Amino acid sequence: MAFRFSELPWYYQVALFFVVAVLVVLAGEMLDLPPLLPVKGASNEKARLTQQQQALVAEVAKLQAVRQQHQEFRTRLQALRDQLERSKTFVPEEKQTANFMRVVQSSSTNARVSVRRLTARPVVYKEFYAEMPFEVEMDGGYYDLKEFFQRLGSTTRIVNVASVQLGGLEGRSSKYDYAPGTTVGGSCTVTTYFTPSPEELAAAAPPAGRR
Repeated sequence: MAFRFSELPWYYQVALFFVVAVLVVLAGEMLDLPPLLPVKGASNEKARLTQQQQALVAEVAKLQAVRQQHQEFRTRLQALRDQLERSKTFVPEEKQTANFMRVVQSSSTNARVSVRRLTARPVVYKEFYAEMPFEVEMDGGYYDLKEFFQRLGSTTRIVNVASVQLGGLEGRSSKYDYAPGTTVGGSCTVTTYFTPSPEELAAAAPPAGRR
């Protein structure tokens, strides 16, 4: 007697179809068959998309870190530029001799000190900067001279006062008309600084073998 599938009860037929479907799916998973079945293809696509998502998330994290570093670099660069501009006020790139002489005259006038002589001396070139000294002869009251030096020290340019020689008015030249309250006269060297160009530094450098 031949067996016919159609003669089985309907619930046996359904159960048999279910068992066959489960076996097919398990065989595909275990044997890693090509994604011919819908379930296997959907699973592989999901895994591929998950890998792409993880790669994109990692790439975005790297880009965000690079962006943060770029912003920090720009902030530091701007701070250095601002610092450089401020340093040009303290040590300008040019001599600005006339302007500095006006600063000395203004400081002495505001301090009620008479500057009798202001003589520029030769510029002294260093490795990265240059010194611009002036000989100053002045007279005034003791505290007025002290204020004069304080005013020079508070200017925007860096100023150094050295070789200060002060004394009474006895024995000094009588060709000056001293202001009331003048008790002290003397001289000093006032030095300010500037940043010369590379060409100027090269021209001022001593010849080889004469260092």
